[in-house]
Amino acid sequence: MAKYPQIDDCSGIWTLEEVNDAVAKGLWRNHGSRAICGGGQISPGNSDIIDYHIIASTGDFADFGNLTDERTLLGSCGSHTRGVFAGGKVPGDTNIIDYITMSSTGDAADFGDLVGARREVGGVSNSTRGIFAGGNPGSNVIEYVTIASTGNTTDFGNLTSARSQASDAPCGSPTRALFAGGYPSSDIIDYVEIATTGNAVDFADLKAAEAFLSGTSSSIRAIWAGGQTPMNNDIQYLTIASQGNALNFGDLTGNRALGCGTSNSIRALIMGGESPSTLATIDYFSINHGGNAADFGDLTAARVNGPTSTSQAHGGLNDGI
Repeated sequence: MAKYPQIDDCSGIWTLEEVNDAVAKGLWRNHGSRAICGGGQISPGNSDIIDYHIIASTGDFADFGNLTDERTLLGSCGSHTRGVFAGGKVPGDTNIIDYITMSSTGDAADFGDLVGARREVGGVSNSTRGIFAGGNPGSNVIEYVTIASTGNTTDFGNLTSARSQASDAPCGSPTRALFAGGYPSSDIIDYVEIATTGNAVDFADLKAAEAFLSGTSSSIRAIWAGGQTPMNNDIQYLTIASQGNALNFGDLTGNRALGCGTSNSIRALIMGGESPSTLATIDYFSINHGGNAADFGDLTAARVNGPTSTSQAHGGLNDGI
């Protein structure tokens, strides 16, 4: 049988005919498309919950395992095989980095440490490098890890300004990482080239100054949803490869802030948060087509204040692989 390619073990050039033939026969291998949600705040305290679901099918999330500690306001990123969770509040700020194996269930294990204890850290990645940026107390620090190997973060550069609530809305492609909004409310969108180190550069602007919104992407489109200035149900987008301001996409099923987002590069999920009551609900919509969101299902528990999410197939991981 032909060995059809996968990003981590094959090289060479494949024709569209060969790819289409492999997909039609069910032979084109992929890593799956699990969405993972971790941490956050539940009544009356912080959560160590990790739950998951397959993005391609709607329904309620199921239990995956637990973080190494109960914490809220953390950031995350992921490769095809690992999910990584960084920083947060437990109840004081922490520099903890945990990781899980995406394809299995079970509790998180220690990965390493951030350069300093911070909450509200933004996480984004491609298949090899995870980046964590900003945070509270107000920070412009950007640092990175190699996802396949455990260890502490290394300095990457700085955001264009110190940003709290950076954990809300990071997203990107395999080459670019974008960080949008923040607290105090901001319309700034910064970006860095993931493969290199250096300071962030101004990319474009959100439709309006915003805080506590959720972000996700395909490799082509960046998506931001909801927010709290004022609390809203707006969905906006831009094209990652070209610099231009965000445009209207559609609406969530209701107002939502302080939640999180992820995708399988085709379907976006926006989950948890508040409206102002704490939410377990999950919205979804197609990234490639503008329009309003629909109900997907529920998390295993209602969570707010920085539950964080990643997947095996988000926009940083090459669509369709």
